[in-house]
Amino acid sequence: MSRIDPTELATLLLTAPLGARIGLSTHSEGARKDAAKALAESVVRRLDGVPEVDRNQLRLPI
Repeated sequence: MSRIDPTELATLLLTAPLGARIGLSTHSEGARKDAAKALAESVVRRLDGVPEVDRNQLRLPI
């Protein structure tokens, strides 16, 4: 396992889905676990180079 740059990790955490970040501070243990899993999945996808796809983003013709 390679060492992760703290600056890169901070960027990945700050650009993770807002629902996952906010969910970490909820009162429900189940919701916190779901949010932690979503946050971890987002970070792993970005580290693997898989781009995040925003389904709400309009596709513009070039």
